[in-house]
Amino acid sequence: MKKIATEKIKSVFPILLILAGVLPLLQALILQRDLATVLIAVINLIAWLFATILLIVWRRVEEHLRRSAERLRIQLGSGAIDSLIFRYIREIERRDEAILSSTVEQRLATKEELARSLEKITSLSFRLLGADSVELALVDRDTGLYHSSFVLGKPFRKSTQMIFSSEEEEAGVMVSPIKFAGSILGYLRVGLKGGREPTHGDFQILNLLALQSSMAVLNTEFTKELLRMHQISEESLKAKTGFLANLSHEIRGPLSIMMNAVDLVLEGLCGEVSADQKETLDMVKSNGKHLLDLINDVLDYAKAESGRINVDPVVLDVDELLGDIRKVISVQAEAKSHRLIYRSIGPNIGVKCDKRHARQILINLLTNAVKYTPNGGSIDLWAERVPSNKIKINVRDSGIGIRDTDREKVFAAFERIENEYSSKQMGTGLGMSLTRKLVELNHGSIDFVSKPGKGSQFWIILPAGELSNEEEEKPASVNEEILGHGKSVLILSRENEERKTTGRYLAKYRFSLAYASTSEEAVEVLKNSDISVVVLDDSLPEIEKGTEKELVSALREYSKNPKIPIILLSRRAFAFDVENYLKAGVDKCLAKPVELQELARNCAESVGNPT
Repeated sequence: MKKIATEKIKSVFPILLILAGVLPLLQALILQRDLATVLIAVINLIAWLFATILLIVWRRVEEHLRRSAERLRIQLGSGAIDSLIFRYIREIERRDEAILSSTVEQRLATKEELARSLEKITSLSFRLLGADSVELALVDRDTGLYHSSFVLGKPFRKSTQMIFSSEEEEAGVMVSPIKFAGSILGYLRVGLKGGREPTHGDFQILNLLALQSSMAVLNTEFTKELLRMHQISEESLKAKTGFLANLSHEIRGPLSIMMNAVDLVLEGLCGEVSADQKETLDMVKSNGKHLLDLINDVLDYAKAESGRINVDPVVLDVDELLGDIRKVISVQAEAKSHRLIYRSIGPNIGVKCDKRHARQILINLLTNAVKYTPNGGSIDLWAERVPSNKIKINVRDSGIGIRDTDREKVFAAFERIENEYSSKQMGTGLGMSLTRKLVELNHGSIDFVSKPGKGSQFWIILPAGELSNEEEEKPASVNEEILGHGKSVLILSRENEERKTTGRYLAKYRFSLAYASTSEEAVEVLKNSDISVVVLDDSLPEIEKGTEKELVSALREYSKNPKIPIILLSRRAFAFDVENYLKAGVDKCLAKPVELQELARNCAESVGNPT
């Protein structure tokens, strides 16, 4: 009733003010007083009108202020307008400060970082709520008990555990749970100064700070989980790439023996070869090379995944590069009666890329174009300049095309597009995944457009480069007549087949052969014979154990030539493996399967014989 009466008085008050100004003016006019009296009455009316307007404005401001406070759940109470505005601003500032204490955008990975955040929240609670005491207690997950992790101000009379087991409430004490998804993580307790009763705004601030505490705890747990998952992911990646690499290495050994044995037969070192036998052996050799290509794809993919691919960017002549690749692919294209059309970009235009990667990328793109284009199709290869000083190299075919639904599979590892034609094609499903990784390692991009039944166009975009005026040094031609001149070669291998195939081939080039299956046997041979070069196989236990440095030192120590050349035949083709072998003292490291002619040439060069 009192509130209604007050509101009525407030509504009538502006009318009274206007009357206070109008009545003197009417009196002056009715009584026909002099001009001075009328003027004073007019000024008085203006003053009362101004006061009325000011009062109405203040009333409107108060109404808007209270409506805004009600929406924000701020209790203003009663008082003059200036005191209401002060309370409103103070509550807004308190809330803003509580909200801005959020740790959501921060990364809390350690207990120390979490502790600093909770200490900040405790200090903020003490200041914003005008507290005598603040305690932030967390739950011990093992015991289910609360422990006072952070305390500021005077100590509370009761522990956190006791206030929840007791029905008696402490005067002037507020408690808010720190929780998430129904799980209690702890409590935030605040004792107000002088035991004053908390306001609704105080509870809101407390709840906000409790929420920030829960977010800090969850932030830490989430970051720990992310780090754990990242570690598991890295370990899984290492295990996967390690498995792929080891698998590739292990296959290289027996594949080397198979391909070398085929070479021995084809060259007539095992007797005369008939035309039918030669055709069959050529098929074996061709498929052996295809298997080697698959192994190299797996190995390169493992390198890329483990971040062990070395990039050596150089500026390549685009026209020379594409012309060379066209020659490489032309044999495959002709076998399927394809028209391979190359359009030259012109001379002296360079592209910046690792030379080996550039060849591998383009061979992969063109091989796919040949593979997925039915017989009698066409393949276009050309390059062009594009904005931002880039070179775009295009490969377009008239093949089977790619559906939009299969687009994501194109660059995915171990994925194959399922259709009747592609299912008949051989491959690991790693070629395009590896191609994209190599392009990106060279600061480029790759993409494509395709229409089913019409064909596809793939392109790579790489940085342009300025060609040097100096001509690239061409490798000298190699005389195929390799002569050993009776120089002795010690073949040290645990594998009997490896010793036989390698020795038989080297004997063709007039090398004298000695054999050993263990390091002990090798030492005896070196002591008693004049050996010119050692061919070492990585099947020996010393190399498998990683003690190749000691083995190399021992071989040279007992050799009549302390600087005897040592050539290692290795299943491991990673650059860092080769580097480690060279650091161990090996003179040359050849990756299996080794072309026997290449081995013979290296042996001749090592002993100083011309080839």
